[in-house]
This record gives sequence, C-alpha cells and structure tokens, in this order.
Amino acid sequence: MRIFLVSGQGGMRKSNRANALILFALHHTDNPYEDTWDDKGIMHYTGMGLEGHQSLDYAQNKTLAESRTNGVEVHLFESFEPREYIYRGRVELASDPYTEMQKDESGRTRQVVRFPLRRC
Repeated sequence: MRIFLVSGQGGMRKSNRANALILFALHHTDNPYEDTWDDKGIMHYTGMGLEGHQSLDYAQNKTLAESRTNGVEVHLFESFEPREYIYRGRVELASDPYTEMQKDESGRTRQVVRFPLRRC
C-alpha cells in the first residue's frame, strides 16, 4: 500500500498519485471471482462489482479497459492465503475484454467482464 499509494481494500485499487492500477487475484475459497491462468500464460481477471451485471464503464473496469491508451501502469498481485500476497509484476491487456456468465456473491448468475492479462 505504501509503495503504490493505494487503499487497503478492493480487488482493483487505483492510485492517481502513482498513476497505477493495482489488481489482486485472490484464490481463496470465499472469493466470488474466478480469476484463472490459462495454458498460454494469460490471466483471465474478473472485473469489479460483486453483485449484478458488470459493465466496462464502471469504475476501475473502465481504467483497465483503457489501459493501452490512458498511461496507467497495471500491476498484479496474487494471493492463495489470507493476507499473503505475491507480486507478479506489470501486466497488460493481451486482447480485448470479454464477458461471460458467473455467479455473484449471492449465488445469482450474472454477466461479468473478463480481462485477459499477460506479464510485460
């Protein structure tokens, strides 16, 4: 939090002072998001919003969707245990965001935005 000047909460944390977007992929059993690596080394990162349909225009989803042109650096952390984070480095969009159906925090099916990310 001190290095990137971000808050201590949220899976997508924007720092205007550091001009960075910090992403957290949490692989805990209580995490409603399904962030996964594929066999080509692409992280399919789920957008922001715990309930209902997600939108590319919502909050940091928009920042990440526009990261090829907005000058914001994107950094990825992964966590497999509560309060333990592994820095994976800078990432960038490998291709355009897409949507798919997943369960929300309440167990209802909803449309989520997925961001294909690769390490820089």
